[in-house]
Amino acid sequence: MTMRWLILPLAALAEVGWATGLKLASSPLEWLATVIVAAMSLLLAVRAVRFLPASTVYTVFVGLGAAGTVVADAWLFETRFSWPSLACIGLILVGVIGLHQFSGKPAAPASVSRTDASREGVSS
Repeated sequence: MTMRWLILPLAALAEVGWATGLKLASSPLEWLATVIVAAMSLLLAVRAVRFLPASTVYTVFVGLGAAGTVVADAWLFETRFSWPSLACIGLILVGVIGLHQFSGKPAAPASVSRTDASREGVSS
């Protein structure tokens, strides 16, 4: 796993943090911390878009954030957690892993047109 992919789990973790903070915050300091974590989440996602395709970043960011929030709700707030919800989280994670495995650099153009070659100073 390259460093560029490590930004996304951090962004998703921050996403879970601010979503949890929305439920827990009751004082101005707690609300400020929630806003700061939300900003960190967004900034990390924006940073990831510089290195990875935007569609991949958004899908992984939202998918991991949603899965993490479900787990945090079950763990911290004792919300109902069922096998079907676990299976759905598993599907999200399979999709995230699949995106990681199959995302790559954009394909280079198959051929350079004659006008493009002449603009670049390439002779035929």
